[in-house]
Amino acid sequence: MRTFKNTVLLIAVMLLAHAGWSQKTTPDYQYAFDGQVKWLLLHESGTLLASTGEALAGIRPNSSEVSFKIDRLKRVKEEHLEFVPNTPYLIVKPRGIFMHTVVVDVVKGAIVFDSKAEDWQNGVSSRHFISPEMMFVVNGMHKEEGMGQYTGGVGLYDLKTGKLVKIFERKASNPMVGEPDIMGDNIIIPGLKDVTCYSISSGAEKWSADIKNATNIIANEDTKEIYAFRTKGDNTVVYKINSDSGASLWPEGNKIKGVISTIEFADQGLAIVTNILGGGSKLASKLKGSGTSKVYLLDHNSGTDLWDKSPKTKGIIDHFYIEDDGIIFGVSDGGINKIAFDGTPRWKKPLKTGPGIQIMATVPTGLLYISETDADIIDMATGESVFGKAIKYKRSAAVASTYDKTRDRFLISCKDGVYEVDGNNGEYNLLTGDIKFEGKEDPTGIEVRNNGILLTADQNLEMIDFQGEPIWEVYHRPPGKSAFGLAIVGALTLASASAAISHSATAGYMKGAGVPSYNSTVQYHEQQAESWAQVTDAGFQEMAKRFKATKATANSAFILTKVDDGVALVKVDKNSGLSLNEIVIQDKDPMYEVDDIEGFLYFKDKGNNISAYNLNK
Repeated sequence: MRTFKNTVLLIAVMLLAHAGWSQKTTPDYQYAFDGQVKWLLLHESGTLLASTGEALAGIRPNSSEVSFKIDRLKRVKEEHLEFVPNTPYLIVKPRGIFMHTVVVDVVKGAIVFDSKAEDWQNGVSSRHFISPEMMFVVNGMHKEEGMGQYTGGVGLYDLKTGKLVKIFERKASNPMVGEPDIMGDNIIIPGLKDVTCYSISSGAEKWSADIKNATNIIANEDTKEIYAFRTKGDNTVVYKINSDSGASLWPEGNKIKGVISTIEFADQGLAIVTNILGGGSKLASKLKGSGTSKVYLLDHNSGTDLWDKSPKTKGIIDHFYIEDDGIIFGVSDGGINKIAFDGTPRWKKPLKTGPGIQIMATVPTGLLYISETDADIIDMATGESVFGKAIKYKRSAAVASTYDKTRDRFLISCKDGVYEVDGNNGEYNLLTGDIKFEGKEDPTGIEVRNNGILLTADQNLEMIDFQGEPIWEVYHRPPGKSAFGLAIVGALTLASASAAISHSATAGYMKGAGVPSYNSTVQYHEQQAESWAQVTDAGFQEMAKRFKATKATANSAFILTKVDDGVALVKVDKNSGLSLNEIVIQDKDPMYEVDDIEGFLYFKDKGNNISAYNLNK
């Protein structure tokens, strides 16, 4: 219950907020275009992309000029874009009957691959991105320099330089049909009739393996192992190939049920998770998440399954980790289990949890999991609660968590309110249940600040003290569905975009490193910055710099709200709740993007202009 003291404090904050309010209508930068701006999209590198009648344009943060215009890419639609996650690369997909494909580095503002300019007849029939080498592999008919005819082949391009590395000639009867991979100086290409290994430096064929129609190749650089996978209907066949000679080490292949979702290399064998979808169409099953997963551990030498009986999962596995003493996994419908490498259970029984496990992470006292209905810290050796009790709460689609280092406790926000969990003894307490955001919102974020705990959502902010008592709250009514929907379209587009990425870049295709720590789980950008910094390329260096820097808006929140003239973006101080200023956009249905790292609002004017407002002022 709110006390009289809190109410007086809240009124005082609101009065101060009104007194400190300033309105900003003049942009800091304006960018003019000859053609109409069709859409805006903020890339994770910080580049604002805009499609105009004259070009695909890019604007870098705090720049007074348009950073680049690529007139070769006029009138590109958003559905033609495919982002390569965690890179500066954007693939412009083919349109119509021609397979013209372009790759753009959106930090450098340069085309790094263009199938037409590279003389691929009618574009390329397939393309794959390989990381961490940052190579682009394409398949089709290519005209060699100085030659007048097209020949079938596979092209390898270095996206860091935008240069062709090599063309590997292929017979028209044996085109590339799956995802290739690179191991050292070798590229292994799955073809219609066989799997072929070429030297990247010379282009010469080294060997071929009699494996037809392989869907993809996975190469383990550490162990020099090569695996080929072939999807057959709803099932998969796994082959192992000698990396020196191309001899098929598992000639018949290992037939396993389901479609592969995860592959991890372990010292004890090749760990694979497949999904066996439930009734109805495959698409419907995927959307509903119905079906079950099966876990295999294939012997390195023979390819046989080392487990007589796969553990029952009763659902789709969406968390899968290789630990030193076994494999631990979490199921989408609820439940966590751990299996030893000999196939025997590590725990007396699987741990029952709520559905939708949002976090599985290690903490000093054990394994922390947070689901839609419960949370607990469990002993990794026994699978039992470290402290003998889990927190149970109402089912919450949005469960936010953070660690309060000063008080050594975890904070969990859910429909019940805010729980605190002692990091040493596991004791938990409902810190406050009096969180009632206006507009039927639930908190989606939680943050420990110097003067309290901040809860956030799209239209609401509330600060409570460290004992759970409210200090202040702020609400701004939403601008309506059309404008509100645009606020999140950029994030959704980027999050859902994907590209074909081989071996170590794919979450499941890597040497098992165990369950991540809680800090690494919640500090995604810091980890990404470290990875980008290792790539000797200007685009990746810029991305690393962006995410290593202190977030420009770390002390401010921005809320889009409805005003008489249209909509406004209100800047709210996270420490006091004061509304510092507002940027009024005189448009009932605005097109805009917010860069909350660099601190800029980009807005399409009614004309052919884009305005940029510095949110740090």
